[in-house]
Amino acid sequence: MAYSLTELRRAHPRWLALIAATTALVLLWFTLQAIRGGSIQPGLLSQKPAGLPGRPIGMVLSEKLPVHRELIGSIQSRVPIEAASRVAARITEIKVRAGDHVRRGEVIVELDASELRARLAQAQGQLAAARGELKRATTDESRFTALFARGSVTASERDAVEAAYRGAAGRTAQAQAAVAGARADLEYAIVRSPVDGVVVERLAEPGDMTMPAKPLVRLYDEKALRVELEVPEELARDIATGTPLDVSVDATGMKYHTQVSEIVPASNPASRSFLVRAPLPSGQHLQPGMFARATFVVASQMVLTVPRDAIQEVGQLETARVIADGRITTRIVSLGRRFGDRVEVLAGLRAGERVICQSRGADSK
Repeated sequence: MAYSLTELRRAHPRWLALIAATTALVLLWFTLQAIRGGSIQPGLLSQKPAGLPGRPIGMVLSEKLPVHRELIGSIQSRVPIEAASRVAARITEIKVRAGDHVRRGEVIVELDASELRARLAQAQGQLAAARGELKRATTDESRFTALFARGSVTASERDAVEAAYRGAAGRTAQAQAAVAGARADLEYAIVRSPVDGVVVERLAEPGDMTMPAKPLVRLYDEKALRVELEVPEELARDIATGTPLDVSVDATGMKYHTQVSEIVPASNPASRSFLVRAPLPSGQHLQPGMFARATFVVASQMVLTVPRDAIQEVGQLETARVIADGRITTRIVSLGRRFGDRVEVLAGLRAGERVICQSRGADSK
């Protein structure tokens, strides 16, 4: 008498539960056997290697390979620069915007110079007056010196004239300095880029009043870039000045080779890390703030590896086809780190075993 699935569940619930539990235990046993080095041997895969023409054969190798650690950081300028005003004046024009490339000496900001020109004119007038006074004082000093030699004037009269001469000379020097200062202030009404670089940010706008030392434009020197990396405390013994780094920048899709040039000795108590810096080349489309990864070698160890092309994915399982005793068996494997076109084997394979790769271009070491 035939029963439907629903009737079986109602009539024999205990038998169905027992069958499901038994099936689960059998599957678990096969999985454990495979991870311990056993094999899954479906009848269709139990074939001789000659049955797979043209497939390359790879080797499971025990190799001494370097152990890399990855660090996270960003690109920064070694020399952050702020172009600032040296005088108090109103901004008339800012000639650059964020992202602009500028050359050393290029005009980037112009200030209102009308008041500065007036100061220069005033200082020049005071200098002219001081020079006229000095000329008269020089003539009087020469005349009174000659009269004193003939006894026509007293020593006190001669001394008074000499004092007047020295005073006129001092005022003339002060007037000359005032003219030089006013002329310099007038030149400072034009703010020039101190380096060949890139504009990061405008810190003021036309019409703003600027004061001495107030930053107007922030730039960075594109020839002085570096990577700054956060290094966990546990790696303090593994990294030092001169340690080689391979820096990858996702934004450029490029890798840069450099060395640690500076280690900040103080650790960050919040992140339990410290900062290391390394220079980067110029002209590589790098910009401050870009995300960067860096790897460096901390040690070397013996690692069991297999060609990556020998691994197949079956659902959530990773398997490899192994040639053993003249036959092909499929094994479940557990994998770890990648080393180029090879991958670390944590369980499922042994050194010296041969595996079948997927393509002719696979590594058959």
